[in-house]
Formats: sequence, structure tokens, C-alpha cells
Amino acid sequence: MSSGLFEAELGHTIFKDLNVLSPHYIPKVLPYRGNEIKQITRVLAPILDGVKPNNLFIYGKTGTGKTSVIKHISRELVEASVGRENLFVKTVYMNCRLGYNSKYQVLIRILEDNGLTDKNLENHTLEGVRTQKLNGRSPTELYSRLKKVVEANALKLIVVLDEVDMIHEVDELLYLLTRVNDEIESVERGGATLRGSVSIIGISNKHSFMASLDPRSKSTLCEEELVFKPYNANELATILENRVKLGFKSHAISGSSTKLIAAYAAQTNGDARYALKLLQTAGEIAEKDRRKRVRMNDVKEAKNKVEQDIIFELITTLPEHQQIALYSIAHCSSSGSQYKRLSELPDDVLFSGEVYEGYEKLCAKLNRKPRTMRWFSEYLKELEMLGLVTLSISGAGVRGNTTLIRLGSNPDDIKKILSQSLGISPA
Repeated sequence: MSSGLFEAELGHTIFKDLNVLSPHYIPKVLPYRGNEIKQITRVLAPILDGVKPNNLFIYGKTGTGKTSVIKHISRELVEASVGRENLFVKTVYMNCRLGYNSKYQVLIRILEDNGLTDKNLENHTLEGVRTQKLNGRSPTELYSRLKKVVEANALKLIVVLDEVDMIHEVDELLYLLTRVNDEIESVERGGATLRGSVSIIGISNKHSFMASLDPRSKSTLCEEELVFKPYNANELATILENRVKLGFKSHAISGSSTKLIAAYAAQTNGDARYALKLLQTAGEIAEKDRRKRVRMNDVKEAKNKVEQDIIFELITTLPEHQQIALYSIAHCSSSGSQYKRLSELPDDVLFSGEVYEGYEKLCAKLNRKPRTMRWFSEYLKELEMLGLVTLSISGAGVRGNTTLIRLGSNPDDIKKILSQSLGISPA
């Protein structure tokens, strides 16, 4: 018989359901996103009549509800398609930052999705594959398997590429996924002529993403675009109040604490994910102290902790070469610019040339082949997009034009995180 050890511990919790505080939880109602839901539904609705919808690209800063809205609509769309004669809708979602940042990895993820490996499908994507894994197959074979399963079953496939801008060969991938529709042929099913299709929903924090594509990719997309605006403090407060009702026990957190969290999140670009993380962390701090109510000081303490956690997660999930580039920036920042004597710039401002030299040295130490200066410049832009560095172009007082780099956090803290992630001793 149990001694009641765990029951005693659970009795102190102030949470009712931690799951609803997760950013991955999709509520049945998404406040303040009704217009966006209507616009996306309008774009996708033709699929229920067997017509391929336009491709859709959604932009907005982190925590503006882009992913939640798309997952919500995707779920509703699949449910609405059930029972409709000769209609077979499948959706495949992936976050391209989490291991799907190449054309090959994206194709593998699509083809190994449960919706396409279903053995009830004709030409299902793992047909004839003993290992049930497609790694090692040629891109040509992967493309062929995609075409065959969509064509044979007249599938209406929607591929959701979250953080689509993280894909390195994104032009080639988008071109491939759009041009496959030209090769898919019609099939006869139950006296009806049906034709499958592949549609794309791209999600990005960068509104400039479309402008970065080459003309060939853009000409095949036939896309529509939608921008999600950040939440304001009042909207964030409402979102938090809804989660508090579901996630916390009665009277566990005051309205004033919730509003303080909303105010903090409104200052960080209206980020609802950040707000939910603050809410959960404040509750965990109170619970750790065996208190039944969250205090204002818990919220302030949570703010410091969450900001550290966000930086850690952001850095450790970067691709390896971006981590190496960031480490070289941090190392140059802590040791001091070797070029500062050549100009009157502040000590924490670095030249891209000296940072690239540090990047090359670290690549050699890690037995990695350094990328070209052009690729390195792309890494810097991506680091700036994530808020880890700021970039500017040198002006008067500096010979020539070069990129100036300033680190956004304490360099020793960055080096400590990256030393563990890259497996090196901090210099």
C-alpha cells in the first residue's frame, strides 16, 4: 500500500491543469483572432469542394497566435472533410527550426507522416520500405513517392511549414512542392474524376521573407499573405484570465498579478507565449514555497527567470554554424576588439572581419569546415532577427564599408551556454 508520499505533495499544488498553460495548448476559442480565422478559412474553404486552395503565407512576431490559429483551423478543416464523398484531406505540420531546415529533411517529414504512411492508402509512402524509414533515399525517389501517393488517392494535401525562413534551400523546396501539382494526373473514383493537390501554408516572423525568394519560386506560388498584429496589454490580460480559470485553482492568482504579467508581455512585442510562460513560472515559484496564492513579487522573479530560460533555449536550438558564429562574437566581445584602435567606436562594437577570423579558428578546433563569408553574413542576419545581436554598417571614421556587430547579452553568459552546447572549454 502507498504511504501517501506523492499524495501529500500533490495536495500543495495551486494548479488545476498545467496543460492549458502550455503554448502548445490550442483552446476552442482564440480571442482577438476572429478576423484572421475568417480570412484563412476563406482561402482554404475551396478544398471542401475538391478545389486546390491558394498557397498562404502568414507573418507576425513571436507569440501573436499564428501557429495556434493554423493548428485550430487545420483541425476544423479535417473534421469538416470527414464524410464528404470523394474528399480526402491530409495536413502535415512541422516546425522547420526543429530539425527540418533543409529540403531533404522536409520531404522526409512529409512522407513519414502518419497520414501518408497509412497502409489503407494506395501507393502509401512507405510501400516496399522494410525499415519504415526513408533516410538515405534519393531526392528524386522522395519526390516520386510524394507524387504517387497524392495522385493515386486524389489527396488534398496541405503542408504547414512553421518558421519556413529557417529552410536553407527554401527556393528549391517551394518550387518542388508547387510544381508537383503540374505533374499530378486525374483518377477515376466512384464514377467521378478526381485530382489530388499539394498546398503550402508558410509561417514566418519575417515579413520580408517573400521578397527574399528568387523570381522562379515566386512565380509558381500563387500565394496569399496575411499579417498577425501583436496583442496589446488588455488583449493579453483577457487571454491570461481565460487560462487562469482553466489552469489554476480558485483565488490562486489575483487580477492585478495577471495584469502585471500582461503589461510585461505587451512590452516584449505583445508575445502571448512569453505571457503564458511568466504565468506558469510565477505559479511554480509560489508552489515551491508552499503558498496557495501567487504574489506580485513572484511575477517579478518569474520575469528574470523566464528571460534567462528564453535566451538559453534560443541559443541551444540554433544550427551548429550559427552557434559557432555567436560564440566567436561573444569571445571577441569579452576579450576586446582587436580593431578598436583603428576607430573611435565603442569597445563593445566588433568588425565582421575579426569575428569571421574567430569563427574560422573555432571551426578548425571543432573539426568543422567553415562556411564562406557570404554564408557567415546570412548567419549574422539570422542572429539579428532573433535579437541576439545588432548589426549596422560602418560610416565616417572607418576605412571602407564593413558590418559592425554588437552582442545583445553578457558575453560570458553566452560563452557558458555555448561551451556546453558545442562541447568546448570556454576560452
